[in-house]
Amino acid sequence: MSRQKELIPLRPGDLLRYEREQQGMSIELASRRSRIKPSVLEAIESGETGDIPSVYLRGYIKNYAGFLGADISGIEEHMEHVQGAEPEVRTVFTVNTNRSTAEKWLKASSYLAASVLIATLAWQFTHQAVRFSQGDSQLSSATEVPTESIGTDSPQNRQESRPSNTHLNASIASMEVIGKDPALTGTSPAEQAWAAISGNTDATDDPASLQHRLMITTSADTWVEIADASGKQLELDLIRAGSSREYQGQAPFDVMIGRASAVVLNMDGSEISLGPHTRGNVARFTLQPQ
Repeated sequence: MSRQKELIPLRPGDLLRYEREQQGMSIELASRRSRIKPSVLEAIESGETGDIPSVYLRGYIKNYAGFLGADISGIEEHMEHVQGAEPEVRTVFTVNTNRSTAEKWLKASSYLAASVLIATLAWQFTHQAVRFSQGDSQLSSATEVPTESIGTDSPQNRQESRPSNTHLNASIASMEVIGKDPALTGTSPAEQAWAAISGNTDATDDPASLQHRLMITTSADTWVEIADASGKQLELDLIRAGSSREYQGQAPFDVMIGRASAVVLNMDGSEISLGPHTRGNVARFTLQPQ
């Protein structure tokens, strides 16, 4: 009598854990990059997902698979083995109760009191508005200026005001001439020209403004992060096998490579050795120009 061994289907967590380990990432690193809690990732990979609702669990698995670059179609074939609690749907029925006579009288009394209060407030507001309008009209009539007191300036008055304007314009003109005189400012034209040339030279010799070129070539799927000295994120992505990408930025560069053995890094045409900076097939270092 022959025995048949029952095949145990692979869980999605087994496939995802294998893909993560192939990329050289820990649970903490994968959680930080995928923005999924470490406890959720550990539950998915171990298959202990009973405390996670199935609606959220399927979304977590798809997001995690997409982050690792795994075959989502293959993951979905094993999704039927995922156990999760289905959300319980409850129907709420309204219960109509007969209100007592006391409640009806209380409601009617409340409406009556509210109506009286509104009418009182409306009367007070209207009365105060009338008083304010009467006070404003009296104030405007008291502050009117007789038109007879307003007259035009005579020609003699205009002529008397002209000398003050003339003296003011002359003073402003003399101040402009003094400000433009090189002898009074203490700086000769030659010194001003040399200062301008020196300023332009200092601006162009700033090493922080120099741009360096990086190139990455991968032989396997690898997670790569690169940021330059200005804080600009040049790369934050999973680079597929057989890809080549180039970047330009300011040195130094902060570099993290998830699978260092499958990456060739060049800076300004020179290859950078990743071995001294690699631990557990993950390279982390700050790249300075030679």
